[in-house]
Amino acid sequence: MTTGDVSLLALTCLFSASGFAASNALQHRVAGTVPANVAHHAIGVLAQVVRKPLWLLASTISFAALLLHATALKLGPIALVQPLMLVGVVIAVPVRAALDLTTPTWRELRAVLITVAGLAMFMWGVNPATSTTRPSPVPAALMVFLGVGTAVVVLVTSQSLTSRPTRQASILGATSGVMFGLTAGLLKLIGTAASSEHPEAVAAPLAALILAGVLGVAMNQRAYQIAPLSVSMPLLNVLDVLVAVTFGALVFHEAPGHSPAVLVLQCLALGCLAVGLREVARLGTRSAPSKPVTSRERCAS
Repeated sequence: MTTGDVSLLALTCLFSASGFAASNALQHRVAGTVPANVAHHAIGVLAQVVRKPLWLLASTISFAALLLHATALKLGPIALVQPLMLVGVVIAVPVRAALDLTTPTWRELRAVLITVAGLAMFMWGVNPATSTTRPSPVPAALMVFLGVGTAVVVLVTSQSLTSRPTRQASILGATSGVMFGLTAGLLKLIGTAASSEHPEAVAAPLAALILAGVLGVAMNQRAYQIAPLSVSMPLLNVLDVLVAVTFGALVFHEAPGHSPAVLVLQCLALGCLAVGLREVARLGTRSAPSKPVTSRERCAS
């Protein structure tokens, strides 16, 4: 890839990540207003939020960001594109502050700086070369089967954790990350199939993309309903990147780094990134879902 190609790719990822960040903040705000006695599971929460105009606006923004994401995946390898999507974690902090009409605190800025430092170090070692070999369908099918199967199990068994909302939100967020990592790989697979001599091969990955996307969104909305944004968002984004990069390595034969020494540096960068994401997760209650006002409280005011 030329310098111009990398710049275009980075700009596309930036706009995509910004869209996802704004969408996540808006969706979290809407999902947090769904009373716990109205919906107790992921599909129920999704059925409630789709009726809200603000959530539909957020979904429109998310769809536009998804199109940009697909464009970025067409321009470059998953190993380069998906880590750049972590910019959304960083952007979400000032976006949430803007929605609350406040300025970011020093603690929030520190968390952002640590995360950016880890991400920059990781991206420095990424191999920007796109693989020219044909994708392998068997690893793709295996990853989708295992991922979706795990998501269904989590969707059913997470109901037993209703008394521990933070743990439930963490599990749902992590599984959503797996689903969104798969959707990134499937997006690239669809783009590759559509431009090949066999465009009919788009059908299978498209069906898998829709299934993984719906499961991921449903579980993410439930996590948004029961816990602060900071509980699920870091786990979601880290696993999103790890699953997507694994998909790129196994299916598209993409090399994530240039040399063993660079891979070691990237591991250190991931450690720094993990510290930054933990700091983001430990931020105060700014990201907590808004508590709906009851009729009694409204009358009292």
